[in-house]
Amino acid sequence: MPASIRMEPNGPYVVTGPITIADVDGNEIHVEEGHTVKLCRCGHSGKKPYCDTTHRRVDFVSRPSFLPEPVEKTKSWVTQPI
Repeated sequence: MPASIRMEPNGPYVVTGPITIADVDGNEIHVEEGHTVKLCRCGHSGKKPYCDTTHRRVDFVSRPSFLPEPVEKTKSWVTQPI
């Protein structure tokens, strides 16, 4: 079974092994085949990088898909001589 990463709605990334995850210092964790870890996406976990379900308490709302964030149209202001 290949490794996978999926997003829970308004929750963490669910990573299923086999996969190796490295932090910025090069420390690695190995997720065995069929095992999972949940990684924080809300930024509020007290156990980062792991999820501790704080997203529920802070009402984290995630993007539901890979579609880009909508761009708000700005108004063009035309200055006219006085």
